[in-house]
Amino acid sequence: MLPSGQSPRQFFLAWLGWVALGEFAGFLIPTAAEALIISVGLDDLPGAALVVIAGAGEGAVLGAVQGWRLSRELPNLDRRRFVVLTAAAAMLAWALGMLPVVTAPAWAEWPMAAVLVAAAVLGFALLASIGTGQWLELRRHTARAWLWILATAGAWLVGLGAFFAIAPPLWNEGQPLVVVLAIGALGAAAMAVSVAAVTGWSALHLLRRPAGPRTTA
Repeated sequence: MLPSGQSPRQFFLAWLGWVALGEFAGFLIPTAAEALIISVGLDDLPGAALVVIAGAGEGAVLGAVQGWRLSRELPNLDRRRFVVLTAAAAMLAWALGMLPVVTAPAWAEWPMAAVLVAAAVLGFALLASIGTGQWLELRRHTARAWLWILATAGAWLVGLGAFFAIAPPLWNEGQPLVVVLAIGALGAAAMAVSVAAVTGWSALHLLRRPAGPRTTA
């Protein structure tokens, strides 16, 4: 049993449902921004800026739902701080994701080996960003909270893989906005369930660990 008295199965199913719903709702914000970019043909730089700003909304919604579920097991969790950290980390993730687009002329002539190394470093930083932001609060309440960074990186790798396998192949310039949004919503749903499943399993194992010493950092 967990500190709240829930069984692991109850915790996982509740997490899966609520976090999938929260991530789906949150991801619709940058998806709507991307749909607007495609529909009106915004240039790369203003389009990237719009997506990064929208990413803060996604992070805030996700952080609110995850923080609420975690606080049932970790009563001292600062939910407001958790939301702010998640929103900031989501903005960073989207900024890293947009960086190759807006800097394409600068690296287009790089050797392939350099491009691959840069892509690997950038990709890992993107995947680890949200988990690292949330770790800043979680480390106050759980032992070995750094494992959450690896767990969430894996979750986003799976989730983004699901999204990009569905949405981009179906998106085309000139599509009606409603079609673009529907395709994005389908990809978002697949991503949200994937992320919720992996993070739910990870949260369950993290919460079973004895609480670590509280820090003020």
